[in-house]
Amino acid sequence: MTWTRALLALVVMGCSGPTVKVETPEPLAVDINMRVDIYQHDGSATDALRQAVPGESVGAIERRRRDRMEEIQTLKNNRLIGENHEGLLTIRSLPPGNYGRYVRETVEAENADRMAEMKAKAESEQTSLADVQRNLANLWRERSFAGEWIEVPAADGSWTWVQKEESPSS
Repeated sequence: MTWTRALLALVVMGCSGPTVKVETPEPLAVDINMRVDIYQHDGSATDALRQAVPGESVGAIERRRRDRMEEIQTLKNNRLIGENHEGLLTIRSLPPGNYGRYVRETVEAENADRMAEMKAKAESEQTSLADVQRNLANLWRERSFAGEWIEVPAADGSWTWVQKEESPSS
């Protein structure tokens, strides 16, 4: 028995393992598609926002929306909500029970904050609320990820819900 163990140990120590290459013949290529929006804010939008929501601090709505971003994205990823053509969220599938209440309350809060921001923006830019809603709806449609629900114009002028397709790579 000891001779077999010794022989096995010699065979194992004498064998070298397979050669593993950790280099590639060509450098790895990474394809990144990125969008950067840069805004310069003046006091007029802040003043309009203050007037639109009396009693709230200037950045309260923006902070709430920022704090809610992860929840909204999770609901979009779960295909429960989508971006409609008015720049607001629409519930596509309402789960039952407490989770359904949570979804409804989260969407209502987000839409209230979005609407307050859009009204302030329309006032500060001296344009119509409909124009602001249309522009922001287009922006949020563009920024949505593949598979998320978005409302798009149909051939007959109405609106239809689709899941966004993968963008072609540049």
